[in-house]
Order: sequence, then structure tokens, then C-alpha cells
Amino acid sequence: MTSVPSRDELISRYLDQLPFEPYPVQEEALLAWFESEQGVLVCTPTGTGKTLIAEAAVFEALATGKRVYYTTPLIALCEQKLRELQDSAQKWGYPRESIGLVTGNRRVNPEAPVLVVVAEVLLNRLLSSGQEGASEDLGDVDAVVMDEFHSFNDPERGVVWELSLGLLPESTRLLLLSATVGNASSFLGWMRASHRRRLTLVTSDQRRVPLEYHWIGEELLGEQVEEMVKAERTPALVFSFHREGCWSAAELLKGKRLVDAGQQELLAEAVNGMDWGPGGGRKLKPLLLRGVGVHHAGILPKYKRAVEELFCRRLLSVVVCTETLAAGVNLPARSVVLTELLKGPPGKKTVIEASRAHQMFGR
Repeated sequence: MTSVPSRDELISRYLDQLPFEPYPVQEEALLAWFESEQGVLVCTPTGTGKTLIAEAAVFEALATGKRVYYTTPLIALCEQKLRELQDSAQKWGYPRESIGLVTGNRRVNPEAPVLVVVAEVLLNRLLSSGQEGASEDLGDVDAVVMDEFHSFNDPERGVVWELSLGLLPESTRLLLLSATVGNASSFLGWMRASHRRRLTLVTSDQRRVPLEYHWIGEELLGEQVEEMVKAERTPALVFSFHREGCWSAAELLKGKRLVDAGQQELLAEAVNGMDWGPGGGRKLKPLLLRGVGVHHAGILPKYKRAVEELFCRRLLSVVVCTETLAAGVNLPARSVVLTELLKGPPGKKTVIEASRAHQMFGR
């Protein structure tokens, strides 16, 4: 009979398999996680390596035979995390099938010990758990990772995270990963008073890559992106707050010289090898051939995945996207452009929150 490794053994094994030395804030968070009884809140800027911290909880679950839920606010991010965690599990010597996915429209290995779910799925299961005929019992879930936890501040969807925190069994440890939750100390006090949970706080405001800010006129978007290409400051993400704005900006950029001959050849090979039909495909194909991608909820998932792959291969110079892409989908960019600072319906537009803007800039 195989003995369950101790926490000290687990952290040693996890650190030993890393291909690099963790940054100080990563090491602090890892030590806090393996030592904590109730959980950890990690507040660090976007792009500071929170994935390495999140994967520690998954590593622990697979090594000890326990169950973990990994929640994100977006289906697209769930899909990405499924692929990443399956790759990591395989690297650690566990079957890819030990990582599953449950969203509103897709289920992959739903009985797996580690489940990646959109936040509403966890809440629905918590609400039904314990009821007669319930399909899920969450009493044996050892830990819940809540990625992009700053969604807790969302005025519309934040209640999903708030209710989930109140319904989770006290025995379930929490790993909350956030770019910011406002006043972290106040949040920890609320958790103690409302849910009798004492979380360890790990925080840092240092970025590995410092941000530089520039202001340009709206009419100069195309010229600015061309200059970014020449200065090797691409790939870039261009944010718009509505879908039509994405298409309009992409059409504007399509006429600019954004890719070199080598990129053009590789793009043509990749793009022409795919079937581009309804659901945004027909509009997207000619843009991709010019080095410009579009990414928003109105595009079929297979086309969004194609855009993500081409961007990560650095074949696309620009992806024009809505702010949902700022919620954690891993598309590392050298530059970020906001086409506007006002969002909302006509006549009711308001300036976006500073924390939201920083999250987009931090991609």
C-alpha cells in the first residue's frame, strides 16, 4: 500500500520538477499553500506567474488521490486550462484523463479527480449538493482553485463567487488567484467574520516586465500599429468594448503592412489548411492572411482557438478583441492598445475602472 506523501515531501517534489527557480512571490505563495490549513489569497499583477502557483494544488491532488475543482470565469479560459493542466499532468507522470472539464456546453472526463469548470457550474453543484437525487457530493473535494478571482468584484457576476464561498464545506481549502480584489485586508476580515476562514495573504505589486504608457489619437491607430511592428513591439492586443468595434478596427488594420514575407508564407499555409465557414470564419480568414485576428464571444470556439494558436506562434501581429480576453486567456503580448476608455450602451457610457484597465494592459 502506497503511503500518502507529507506536505513537506510534496513541496520538495513540486519544486524539484520545475525547470527554473520560482520568483520570490511564487515561492512565498507555494510555501503558504502547502502549509495552510484553510487556504491562500494571492494578489499579484497580471503576468507574474500565478499559473505555477495554481498548478501546485493540482499536483497535490494527483499525488494524494484527492479531488480538486479549478474554476474560471470564462468558457474559453476553461478550455485553455484543460489543455495546460492535461499537459502538466502528463509531464508529472499522470494520465491526461485525470483532468476533466465541465462547462455549460461541453463535458470531458467529467468523473476525473481534477475538474476545470466555469464558475457557475461550481455554484450550481453546491446549491444541489446534498439534495435527494443530486449527482454530485462536494463534501470530499479537498481544494478549490478560483482563478481570476477579481471577478468577485464584478457588479453583475460577483454574486456567483460570493455565494460559492459561503456554500463550500469548511474542510475545503481555497486557493484564490487575483490581479486585485480591492482592499485585500478587508476581504480577509470578511472571510473570517462571515465564513470562519483564515486565509493567508500573499501579495506583490512588482511586475517582471515594467509597463510603459503612451497616448495616441484615435485616428492614428493604423499608423501606430505599423510603427509597433517596425519597432518589434508586436504581437499586440487591441481591445474594443463591443464586437462591431473589433471588426471595424480589424478591417482598418488589414490594409496596413503588418507581416513580413516569411510570416505571410506560414500564415497562408496554416490558414488555407482550415475550413472557414459560418460563425465568423468567412469574415476572419482574409484578416488572418494579413496578420490580423479577431477574438470575441460571437466567434465559434474553433475559430477562436485558431486565432489563439496563430498568435502564440507569433504569426499574427495583432489580435483585436473584447475585454473578455483580459480575463486570463494566456496570449502574451508585447503591446496592448485600448481603442476607447468609455464603455456601456449609448447615452450611458462610463469610464472603465482603473483596475480593469490595468488588467488589460498587463496582458
